[in-house]
Amino acid sequence: MHRLQKAARQPRADFELWYADGVHFNLLPVTRSMWRRKGQRLLVPTPGKNVRVGVVGAIRFPSRHFLFAYQPKSVTTALFLSLLEKLVARAKRTARRIVLVLDNGGPFTSHRAQAALEAARPQVRVLRLPAYTSETLNWIEGYWDELKSTYFSQMLTEQREEFYPQAVRLLHRLQRSGRLSLLAPRATP
Repeated sequence: MHRLQKAARQPRADFELWYADGVHFNLLPVTRSMWRRKGQRLLVPTPGKNVRVGVVGAIRFPSRHFLFAYQPKSVTTALFLSLLEKLVARAKRTARRIVLVLDNGGPFTSHRAQAALEAARPQVRVLRLPAYTSETLNWIEGYWDELKSTYFSQMLTEQREEFYPQAVRLLHRLQRSGRLSLLAPRATP
C-alpha cells in the first residue's frame, strides 16, 4: 500500500488512488465523549425515531478530493454503482485510470457490483483489502469517523424530517468548500 501511495504522489503518475467505503449517518446521536459534573446525569434531547442516511464515498489520495452518493436508510449495491459511474466519468475526463481500494462489504462484492466493476475496466481497477483487515488500511475510514465525531454527533435537528436534507447539504458543503481536506483522519495506512 505504501508503494502505491508513493507512486500516486508522483506528478507524472498515470493513475489516481481512491479509497471507497460505505457508512450511514444517524439522526439519533452517538455520543463520542462528553463531560458532565460528577454525580449528575447528562441528558441528551432526541427527536424520537431515528432517521438514517446511507452514503458511499470515495476519497482521493493524497489530495482528499471527495465524491459520494447517498440515499435514505442504508448502503446498497445500487448506491455503490452510482458512485462507480462518477469515478468512471472522472477517469475518462482526466485520461488517468483509477485504482480503487475497497473492503469486502456486501455492496462491493455482490454480483451486480462485480459485473459493474468488470465493465468499468480499464478506467477503474480494484484493489481489494484482505478479509477481516484493520480499518486503518482504508484511508476513508478515518474521515468517516471524524465526520461522525465532529459533525454528526452534534447535529440534532428540531424536526426529524429536517435531518436527511441537512445531512446531504452538509456533505455537499464539505465537498464544495474543500473542508473535508481540513479534516485530519484518525488513522491512515
